[in-house]
Amino acid sequence: MKFFAVFLMMLLCAPALASTESSGVEATTAVTLPVDSVTVYPDGLMAVKRMGTLDTTVGEHKFVINIPDAADKSSILLSVSNASVQRVVYDSNPVYALNISSSGPQDFALSYLMHSAGFWEPRYDLHLANDSVLLNANAVVRNRGGEDLKNVRLKLVAGLPLAVEPIYRSAQIQQAYAAEAALNEAFDLAAAPEGSSSGELETLYIFELEGRKDLAMDKEIGFPLFQENVPLVRVYTWNAYLQEEGPAVEEIRANNTMKNPWPSGTALLYRNDDYVSTIDMPYTASGTNATLVIGPSADLKVTRKLKDYNVTEKIRAITSNGRNHTVKETTETWTYHLKVESNLDRAATLEATDNLPQEAEMIDVTPKPAETTATSLKWRLQLLARQKTAIDYSYRVVTTESLDGSS
Repeated sequence: MKFFAVFLMMLLCAPALASTESSGVEATTAVTLPVDSVTVYPDGLMAVKRMGTLDTTVGEHKFVINIPDAADKSSILLSVSNASVQRVVYDSNPVYALNISSSGPQDFALSYLMHSAGFWEPRYDLHLANDSVLLNANAVVRNRGGEDLKNVRLKLVAGLPLAVEPIYRSAQIQQAYAAEAALNEAFDLAAAPEGSSSGELETLYIFELEGRKDLAMDKEIGFPLFQENVPLVRVYTWNAYLQEEGPAVEEIRANNTMKNPWPSGTALLYRNDDYVSTIDMPYTASGTNATLVIGPSADLKVTRKLKDYNVTEKIRAITSNGRNHTVKETTETWTYHLKVESNLDRAATLEATDNLPQEAEMIDVTPKPAETTATSLKWRLQLLARQKTAIDYSYRVVTTESLDGSS
């Protein structure tokens, strides 16, 4: 009997409700949109886009847009087809008053930022051959956004390390978000054509993974990022000043012939399918070389010896400002012999460097260095199989000392 009375009361009130709506006071509709795509930026920032369709009538409507508690409320953007925003009440879940100009299905697109919600890093395995390296890159993604993500488009942003641009890069991320809002494409960045990055993002590059992905919350999940067989140059380096008895260090310089950069990360290095070492993969822009240090090598035997040292002193009388002075002029001469011996059955390149005093004056050097600065010499030697060769150079340093106390 009680149920019947309540039901009857609802029937009696129904005409009044209809009259209220016809007079312009609209109902409020709660809307929860499914996640369509996420973009994971460096340092934990995640941009989320939700999309869906809802049937509406013409006129003003109120919608409560449900968002996660961790969403940055100041970054929320909502666009609805055939609608204009009349006002927004920024509550825990924002309430939008929209004026719908055409009845029927309307497309809703919601986007916002979440801090410390998504992380990713590249992991590489490098397989060395004689003149190339097979580079496999995988993206390891961690979803900390507070919910499982299913069947979403996944975009990963790569850029220079924080040590290179600690403040500038953060500004770029915010500018990228604002630029997309202005284009009414909030966080719907199309994948940059393979090998090019967006002009607005400059040093940032966006990888869009193929297909749709599932990202379980608080799990590390790996996805293939790219694979390429890239050319390389093998080089041995030797700092003769710091390592007089060697060893030379083996390096490979892999050229990024791809259009996209190689983000910085860790790499497992293999030679003939045997593990060699774990190395750091530096950030490598398109068209540049990545220098990968393999480690000390016995392929070359190198030594640096002081071949001769000579010192002479002269007492000289000089005239300065009309006065005679007596000075002692000391000339020190050094001659060094750098010996190089290849143990390889193939040609090799050695880059050898040595330091000089800033006051040094070169007397003789053989062979001629490829680079010379005020305090260093650098040679690039092209070695034949089993070749023995040497570098010889000498320099002098002249100092003067007043013997009469005058400067």
